[in-house]
Amino acid sequence: MSTKSIKKTDTDILTNQFSSIRSSSWSTTRMATDKIPLFPKAKSMLIHSGNIINWNRLKRKPNQNSTDEVLECIGNTLGAYLESANKTDLQYVQEIYKVNTENVQVLDENERDDVKITVKVFICSPQPPKVITEVVDKVLNELGTSFVETLLLSIAPFSEEEEADSSVPTLKVIQPYWEEMEQLVASDKVLSLGVCDLNKDAFEDLYNWAKVKPSIDQVNLESCCIMPKDLTEYAKSINVQLLTHNDRPVFIPTDKLKETLLSVSTERDSEHWNPEWAARYSGILKCRGIISMKGYIFHATRNRKH
Repeated sequence: MSTKSIKKTDTDILTNQFSSIRSSSWSTTRMATDKIPLFPKAKSMLIHSGNIINWNRLKRKPNQNSTDEVLECIGNTLGAYLESANKTDLQYVQEIYKVNTENVQVLDENERDDVKITVKVFICSPQPPKVITEVVDKVLNELGTSFVETLLLSIAPFSEEEEADSSVPTLKVIQPYWEEMEQLVASDKVLSLGVCDLNKDAFEDLYNWAKVKPSIDQVNLESCCIMPKDLTEYAKSINVQLLTHNDRPVFIPTDKLKETLLSVSTERDSEHWNPEWAARYSGILKCRGIISMKGYIFHATRNRKH
């Protein structure tokens, strides 16, 4: 056999091996994509993590940001639900509702006065104002209490342009939600109100307009590094508390939600889900300043594209 013939044969072998590997890789990808969806008819999803202070896995991640934290809560809770649910029944489920009952901490009535509860509502996409009451009622029901001390409102940028401009919510955007929050104060379900990421002018507009004045403005220090002087001086003049936070402006990005759902389901199950709102509640022992409870309730809807 000639040298030329041998080289040709070796090349053919390598080409065939490469084609086989490429075909195998493509086949594996296609199999992952073509998996039968677990919940093909689901149109909405409501997840409650329960008290994550009791989650040993999360305890080991002290530097985890809040977006990663809520996504892990969604993935873990949904994953547990899918593992235990009847696979045939799942095919017809239209609303996924999962509460991590093992970790839900219902407040002891005798100890309620010792705990200060704060609820922060993240509006992830445009919502009717009544969603504020629905969220608070859901938190109250899950925790077994009739009121929370503080309710904070965080409104995400509703467009890429708003996010790029780092624009703050205008009074026009805030007003309908705030009126709903004022109703919660009137019904004794909430004792005080706060807002997030308003600069001095926006906060002053809200303060002058509101019937129930905001007592807190939570500011993201990642966007301003130090507290703006004009906001500090204004807050001091009206006795408003300035707090800091490190929540991202877009609290739950759509692409990150898809990645999380894909990690516990299939490609088709993970598609077309839109975050609607999320609520984070925390309970602090007043006498000791220790966080005794912390959890997330999350809602998303699916908008299939035809």
